[in-house]
Amino acid sequence: MENKIERRRYPRIPLDWPVALITSQGTLNGKALNISEGGSAIIYFLAQPIITGYFSIIFKVSEDHEIYMPCEKIWSDKIIVEESVFNGLGVRFTDISSNDRKFIATLVEKYRSI
Repeated sequence: MENKIERRRYPRIPLDWPVALITSQGTLNGKALNISEGGSAIIYFLAQPIITGYFSIIFKVSEDHEIYMPCEKIWSDKIIVEESVFNGLGVRFTDISSNDRKFIATLVEKYRSI
C-alpha cells in the first residue's frame, strides 16, 4: 500500500462531533468529519445545505464543552463517509479564539502521536 504524505500546512484530524450550522435561514444539524488547527473543517449533512457567505457553527465536543466558530463556506459537494454519500461542506473559520485554537492544536498533537 502506498503511504500518503501530508502536504497541508495544518493537518486535519478525523472527528465525529455533532454540529449546529446557524444561518439567517435557521439551524441545520450535521457532523464534523475533520478539523485542522489552521482554521478549517469539513462538515456533512443529510440535507443539502443552502449556504452562501458567512454563518456560524457550534461544535458539540462533549456534553459540557461547545466551540462556537464564525465561518465562511469554501466549497460544497457530495462526499463519501463510511461508504455512504452525504452532502459535504468545507468551511474556514473567520475568527477563532486563542483558547479554541490551543484546544484544537492539542487534539491534533494527541491524534498524530498515536
